Amino acid sequence: MATTPTNIVPTGPSGYERAIVTFIDILGFRHLLASRDAGQILEVLNLLRNYTRGDGHEEPISNRLEELRLYSQSFSESVSDAVVRVRTTETQSRDGPFLYEMLNLMHAQIECLNRGILIRGGLTIGQVHVGLDGSGPVFGPAMVRAYEIEQSEAVYPRITIDEAAVEAFLNDPSLWQEEQFDGNDLEMARRYIAVGEDGSYFLDYLAAADAGEFDDGEIGRFSFLERHRELIETELRSVTGKERRKLIWLANYHNRFVAELRTRYDMSDASGEFAALLEVAPAELFDRLQIDGSWLRFGDRLANLVQP
Repeated sequence: MATTPTNIVPTGPSGYERAIVTFIDILGFRHLLASRDAGQILEVLNLLRNYTRGDGHEEPISNRLEELRLYSQSFSESVSDAVVRVRTTETQSRDGPFLYEMLNLMHAQIECLNRGILIRGGLTIGQVHVGLDGSGPVFGPAMVRAYEIEQSEAVYPRITIDEAAVEAFLNDPSLWQEEQFDGNDLEMARRYIAVGEDGSYFLDYLAAADAGEFDDGEIGRFSFLERHRELIETELRSVTGKERRKLIWLANYHNRFVAELRTRYDMSDASGEFAALLEVAPAELFDRLQIDGSWLRFGDRLANLVQP
């Protein structure tokens, strides 16, 4: 049986508690300001706040000291296009707050993408003030670190995870459900956390969002992948320079995932179960899901230069 922590409520002069902190903002917000009116921008901001909102705001917090921090809860604050999420970890129960927060953030990122909102974020674990009732204000070293990750390390449309947070998860049983790590946790961690080309950790929302995460199962998953492709292609046509390079990273991430997913299906079966369910042959659908772009044809263009 998991032990009950003796210090579950922030005490001492610092007034901080250990929590998972994520700083999130909208990628390309300046472009939105220049291309949409105030009403449209307000709609986008409300969607972002709705889908990144903490679950701790949904029920009243007890006034009884012994009932505070019974289990992990998330709280959020927002200003302009930025949202700060805080998930408590110093709780009486051990309910696996790290992977639980990964799950919540994956859902938030997919819901935002479904509505054409590209987000970027930084996640860390550390000391922060959120208030016993979650009313904030949110501040502290962990919030500063999450902001720094979002600004200087995330770069692309991804939620970058602090290496120190990954190390804490790997070594601290208080971040595991009932202080135990089993095969299910292992599978979730492998699906949710990817390593980028630059060695940074990030939330792998495409791999994490398998068919079971969608109401329509396989149909819902492939519908999302088509919307994902369409969003990237649309954005690529409207941006240049640094913003375009960020979209190219996302396009390459999309293409790598689609190529890996393709290996799980029989492309030669043009009229089997897959085609009956999705009303399209698997090879045709996967070909359609790939994003084409000039950056992918550089080798061919070089080869053409030496053709007689």
